[in-house]
Amino acid sequence: MKLLIHGCGYIGEVHLKTVLNNHLCEVALCEMNGQRRKEVAEKYGIDETYTSLDEALKHSFDGVVICTPNFAHKDDLEKCVKAGLNVMLEKPMSSTLESAREMRELCRKYDKFAFVAYCLRFAQPYQRIKKMVTEGKLGKVFGIHASVAGKKAITDAKTDYRTKRALGGGVISDFSHEIDYALWFGGKPVKNVKCFGARAIHKEWDVLDTAELLISCEDDLCIAIHMDFLQPYFGRSIEIYGTEGAIRWRDNESIKFYDCKKDKWIEMDSAIDWDDVYREEMEHYLHCLQTGEKPMIDAENGFETFEVIDKCVQDAEKGVF
Repeated sequence: MKLLIHGCGYIGEVHLKTVLNNHLCEVALCEMNGQRRKEVAEKYGIDETYTSLDEALKHSFDGVVICTPNFAHKDDLEKCVKAGLNVMLEKPMSSTLESAREMRELCRKYDKFAFVAYCLRFAQPYQRIKKMVTEGKLGKVFGIHASVAGKKAITDAKTDYRTKRALGGGVISDFSHEIDYALWFGGKPVKNVKCFGARAIHKEWDVLDTAELLISCEDDLCIAIHMDFLQPYFGRSIEIYGTEGAIRWRDNESIKFYDCKKDKWIEMDSAIDWDDVYREEMEHYLHCLQTGEKPMIDAENGFETFEVIDKCVQDAEKGVF
């Protein structure tokens, strides 16, 4: 099999390394920035490179990994599905609700999938938590609290797209992993969304640098999520509350499960190996390409998450300070 990686920023390079280090398939690069294209191609010994997606799609590929900024996703997806290709699409799905809706319709029209790359679903702690919830270890889940924070998201980026509205930036869009996995854990349709946000430090930005999300779902499930681009360290945490138990997990710690029947906390070793995460994610995409199976997160799921992103942004900016 042969993939085209379109966009050679931070995450594009991650996917390239994943494919090469694990000998998963052949790969070519597409990057409009000549200096960046040359730098990455020379670093990894890639001979086949293209300056534009239009140029690249004149050649044969089994799939395309779209790693361009959010605002470009719709046009990139349209070119790929019209060329008969199923894609892997970096999150979030797009930069506007209208374009995300159009992308969902394009996948339906051309009968192609867009695997939206919410990679935390492939991380061992999140898979383990999902399994415990699904198996009913917590009883009825009624509350999910999540947090993600840190300047690293800004400093790691090769460009400043995360800080600009026109490029699809903002803390809610960029940290939408938390929305995706919270909805995945809860498994209930969203009923209502409230959000409070601010430009607490970066007053010159036209997007939020911090936000507090409140999401109510069917069957009386409440989700609360904190996000910020401000803290000096980067970290994630999750707490899930049920009638029969609770789960707590924080980066670099074990999962802690409170078993109501035993009236005690039980610790389970759990850590994220990012090489494994990206390998399993890419293997999932390649498997779907080979078999025609539906990916774990397709355009339908991606659109549902983006609806929540959009509602949060719209609600927060009513009272932004």
